[in-house]
Amino acid sequence: MPLEPESVQVVIGDEHDPTTGRTGDYFGFPSEIEITRSIDTYSTFSFKAPFEPDREQFRATFRPFSYQRLECLINLETIITGFMLGVDPSFDANGRNVSVTGYGKPAVLGDVNMPPLDVGKSYQFDGFGLGRIAEQICAPFGIGIDFRSDDVKPFKKIKLDIDKKPQEFLVDLAKQRDLCITDTPAGEMLLWKSVEPGQPVLTLVEGTPPFTKVTPSFSPQDYFSEVTGYGKKKKGYGETRWPAANPWLLTPLRPKVFKLDDAERADVPEATRAELGRMFAKVATYKIEGLPTWRDPNGNLFAPNTTIKVHAPSAMIYRPYEFLVKDVIFTKTPNAQTTTLEVVMPGVFSGDVPTDLPWDEQA
Repeated sequence: MPLEPESVQVVIGDEHDPTTGRTGDYFGFPSEIEITRSIDTYSTFSFKAPFEPDREQFRATFRPFSYQRLECLINLETIITGFMLGVDPSFDANGRNVSVTGYGKPAVLGDVNMPPLDVGKSYQFDGFGLGRIAEQICAPFGIGIDFRSDDVKPFKKIKLDIDKKPQEFLVDLAKQRDLCITDTPAGEMLLWKSVEPGQPVLTLVEGTPPFTKVTPSFSPQDYFSEVTGYGKKKKGYGETRWPAANPWLLTPLRPKVFKLDDAERADVPEATRAELGRMFAKVATYKIEGLPTWRDPNGNLFAPNTTIKVHAPSAMIYRPYEFLVKDVIFTKTPNAQTTTLEVVMPGVFSGDVPTDLPWDEQA
């Protein structure tokens, strides 16, 4: 994809081409690189570059609050198209550097509000499907849409309040359609479903390379025996409700109740199932750290929305279990290049309750 005018291009080498590390004519070799890609949040990046204040082009590139457009590539494969945010200089006994942070292009929708309309007008989307709503919200910001779903079911009555962030608004709607929102390498907004288990890109077994470390994170206070969504009509909450039970917790009683505003009342069942499913993504995550490569056994860069199979009794994964990859973090320092994978139970972003749990000894 051609670069936008005045964009900066950062090319990072990996084990397939460890010599690559150029950045065109803009600045020197980047170091201390971290790139994060996710199934349900926008990509982020950070790196350090030599601080060269005597160079005019350097000064023009690293201007605070300039939101410089940037394309990040691994070898020659574009991985993120977005904007620089932080450009923070520092110096010590080892030299001078600038620390750069940034994110994928659609992430701006989490920072800002929509442009104000004329008095008496509002962002109303009655009868629109999610893809069409996303297109209209993204258009003023020059953001394209990649809508990977056959679900065009319209929302009967829906409005974006002027003081609500458009990203929060879209995420609420996407949950009701069992979709996640992230960005494509080209900088478009991507709306997609999580993959089904069955084709893991990697199998890890405790004690066998490249297995390194698996750290579980459990949140028992966010685990509930039932979830009930309430819709709102003119007379108040409680007229439209939908309960969903957690089959894995019959006792003790731990109910959760949440409210949907009147714009969403027609989708209470979908919203409730999504709330219950995503509860499992919140209460049990596993971080697989220190994989000594950025690529799976097939030579592809690790990517979110794939699956891996893990057997790690020390992390309470007592049998081979297929997880959904939620986040991928690529890290590169002068001494090492590693990948961290954050994984969750499958189906949790599709309104499904897991059919089995990692800590069960039998499926």
